[in-house]
Amino acid sequence: MDKIEYEHKLILFCKSFRGDIKRAQILYESVKKFNKDQIPFYFQIPRADHDIWKNTFGTDGYTIIFDEDVTSLVNNQSHFTQQLYKMEFYKTKIAEYYIIVDSDFYFIKEFSTEDFISPDGIPYLIMHEDKSMREFSINIRGNHELSEWWVDNRKVIKDYFQRPGKIYGYSGSALIYFSEALRTLYEELCKPQNTNFLDLLNYRAKENCWHGEWILYKNIPFLPSEPIFKIFHYPFQYKLAKQLGHTEETYAQMYIGIGLQSNWNAPLKF
Repeated sequence: MDKIEYEHKLILFCKSFRGDIKRAQILYESVKKFNKDQIPFYFQIPRADHDIWKNTFGTDGYTIIFDEDVTSLVNNQSHFTQQLYKMEFYKTKIAEYYIIVDSDFYFIKEFSTEDFISPDGIPYLIMHEDKSMREFSINIRGNHELSEWWVDNRKVIKDYFQRPGKIYGYSGSALIYFSEALRTLYEELCKPQNTNFLDLLNYRAKENCWHGEWILYKNIPFLPSEPIFKIFHYPFQYKLAKQLGHTEETYAQMYIGIGLQSNWNAPLKF
């Protein structure tokens, strides 16, 4: 397989759209404030949202790429299609590694290249068993439904590759996506079967697991990392954190950012 020359070694990548403009603005301001190494920042948006972006952010500090220039497999905005856009971005050849930061995430302290790639040049892969969140959900909800869903949703893809051993999750932010891993996933798995990433997601809609399990399957070099953002998946997590007196400053001791997921109408900032 021919070697690909990428425009950048590493970028920040946010797939967004007009519905998330207020949250994206907070992310953008945090990148401007804390981006120590001036890692290039890319927004991917629908072409129809271009004027909204220019009017809101101006034209400095980021680069725009349009959904329509990345893939023609879908043309709408949803959690499902967002996964496809993230996977297909590797085809642009813009970056060897791209850091996935969603619109509802923002940085809370200075970050640099070494948060994502080791001094030896080995990228970090977010991988974990998410035990604390699963245990917390059991304690709050009084049942194992969320924990069982977590396991089952990831086991499907693990079993697809017939990998023995523990079940890992690869979610969180900022996820580091390896363009070469996605390229070989397409070339070696999808293409010979006349399928594509949309077919993979229709089989199981968990794009970060397809990416992570393929890296393990192919023995692509990486270093494992716990999530580097504090993510509030559910309102009960946020409520308890506030009751315990947590602040951005206390979380900055362990994390470089915070994620307040918009699917439960979280506040814009912690």
